Amino acid sequence: MALSSTGDVLLLGALLGVVAGELTVGTAGVLAGLVIVGRFGSSSLTALAGAQQVIGPAGVTGPALLAGAAWCAAAAVALASPGELLAASAFGVAAADLVAGPAATPFHHNGGPVALRLAASLVGVAVAWFIGGWVPPRLARVVAIAAGLVGVALVLAA
Repeated sequence: MALSSTGDVLLLGALLGVVAGELTVGTAGVLAGLVIVGRFGSSSLTALAGAQQVIGPAGVTGPALLAGAAWCAAAAVALASPGELLAASAFGVAAADLVAGPAATPFHHNGGPVALRLAASLVGVAVAWFIGGWVPPRLARVVAIAAGLVGVALVLAA
């Protein structure tokens, strides 16, 4: 879903919880989805991709509170990542989508947006894998939910 930018961001958050087999992971994913709904007014991953293609990456454009909320949403998803590389890849790509947009967008101008999104996806996977392997899961899940709640609060404050 995250790679192809199709589907619903709230469903993606819930599916990440199913993949990890933990309610707290699903909660963090759904909170991140709520941040996206609050920022863009839609839960569609296609709409998220289109909006970020037009206005730029959510993590660096728009009001500071909303950009910060996008980073909190990405942190919530990355912190919820399990330690296995395949699962961390899904969590990392999803986190990167929240701040930089999908990596699989068509080339635009000189390819800069695609390179930025591909780099964000690689960094997202690396961070999610590191967190899943090195941060104690109980601590990571608590911080993931806290990051999601802070993101929702920032959206509401904006």
